[in-house]
Amino acid sequence: MIYDKVENMGLYFSKLPGFEKVEEQYNAFCKAPFAEGRIDIDGDNMWCNVATYTVNPDNPLKYEAHKEYADVQVMFHGAENFGWANTRECTVTEDFKEGCDIAFMDAPNGQFFELRKGYFAVFFPEDAHAPCRKNSASETAHKLVFKVRL
Repeated sequence: MIYDKVENMGLYFSKLPGFEKVEEQYNAFCKAPFAEGRIDIDGDNMWCNVATYTVNPDNPLKYEAHKEYADVQVMFHGAENFGWANTRECTVTEDFKEGCDIAFMDAPNGQFFELRKGYFAVFFPEDAHAPCRKNSASETAHKLVFKVRL
């Protein structure tokens, strides 16, 4: 997992083939926000989901992991708490299905961090993550989730 401020994206993405397009698209979004939904960047090799939603303490803590794509999650507005655990320390509750790049799991030793405006996190296949939580009052979040084929 990578967690840092958006102004430091280039430190990482310049060393990860294909990831430099994430920074380019994020910068384009800052100039003229895109409508919600899927934005194709490079077909099924890279795309972005733009979403606005409510995070609250009642959202279930549901860990997920991916094997074909890395998730690059960039908080544009608001904040949410994430659970994180290494998949080797998790118990799979719903395994990958044919044609679907998501598995769900329990992570009894998960750690937590806040993804807030101006920060990003990258989740690789070994990173189980549980988004959309808040410890206190509900809040609206506006986030970009880039899917980068590995």
